[in-house]
Amino acid sequence: MRYKVCVVTGSRAEYDLLKPIVVKLQRDKDIECHLVVTGSHLLKEFGDTVNSIEADDVKIYEKIRIPMDSDTKGDMARSVAAGIEKFTDFFEKNPYDLLLVLGDRYEIFAVALAASFQGIPIAHLYGGDTTEGAVDEYLRHSITKMSYLHFTSAEAYRKRVIQLGEAPERVFNVGSMGVENCLKLPLISLEELNASLGTDLVKGQFAVVTFHPVTMEKDTVKEQLIQVVSALLEKPELTYVITLSNADAGGKYINESWKKFGEGLKNWIVVPSLGAVRYLSAARDSAFVLGNSSSGISEVPSLKVATINIGDRQKGRIMADSVICTEPEKDDIVKAMELALSPEFKKRVRSVVSPFGDGNTSERVVEEIKKALIKGKIDLKKKFYDIDQG
Repeated sequence: MRYKVCVVTGSRAEYDLLKPIVVKLQRDKDIECHLVVTGSHLLKEFGDTVNSIEADDVKIYEKIRIPMDSDTKGDMARSVAAGIEKFTDFFEKNPYDLLLVLGDRYEIFAVALAASFQGIPIAHLYGGDTTEGAVDEYLRHSITKMSYLHFTSAEAYRKRVIQLGEAPERVFNVGSMGVENCLKLPLISLEELNASLGTDLVKGQFAVVTFHPVTMEKDTVKEQLIQVVSALLEKPELTYVITLSNADAGGKYINESWKKFGEGLKNWIVVPSLGAVRYLSAARDSAFVLGNSSSGISEVPSLKVATINIGDRQKGRIMADSVICTEPEKDDIVKAMELALSPEFKKRVRSVVSPFGDGNTSERVVEEIKKALIKGKIDLKKKFYDIDQG
């Protein structure tokens, strides 16, 4: 018997984390694994990243387009509605033994909700995490409650999922796929990166920048971006490799601004997406990574590189000692940049140990998925697990 497993990816960052798991599932003789692509992967303004997936060693089963090219919170809600409708149609025609999803984005919330109404068991990476500045916070917890199997990146997050009422025997601390990618992906040299980007980057003299809207705040994106840009202009001796924002409300404004600002600055390199290999290779050779992306928290510490984390988007996450948190104010950001460039902090970063596992995550995830499928009798009538309030 072959078990039918569906994996859905909606964004470049989440696909890079899912890819090693998908490869293992698609090569497993006991599993028929279908990869479904949706979200910003299918939008030109976000780099048509579906093309990168097609170039990988994975097979795409279906592409499901949902509207994500607008820039308001209302448009995000309408995207969820469209996603629920389209994925309900898909799951009605394609019953699965299990759905695997990662993260907390609104398109993945729509997928999980559609699957849960169809009675499809859900396996979820990464519950228990927290990001107080983004709507991802409550979407992630909602997906957790819709899911049957839970894979967390740290023990503290495992305990939080259990605190949400999920039985401990269904919750596994497997570590971060970001750490696995840092330790196991064949990264490219700086010379190869330069050839790929058409640049002349010098090791340790450039920064990688990714800035997203803080979706739990109202109308702060423009002012915060001005502060970030002003800080970068204070350090003209550095080159900046800037990747575009995601498809959240306010992301379009950020992306149009980056392109506009970058037109007249030779030391600004603006790209829609780097992909996992180029991104991690660039981060490894950079002076620091700057912005408010989760990659600066979960992946970059494993590369022994400083992260400057701006504002509240990632507030609440476990952070390594290589992460410098700063307010979204120009002077504070400049001070953080100077700290990251200092010899003392660079020495400190070299000894940092990531709190997110040892790099064997994908093997553990596939192992637990197979155990659950082979055991059978997945009972979606879950009992709420009460912890001892003592």
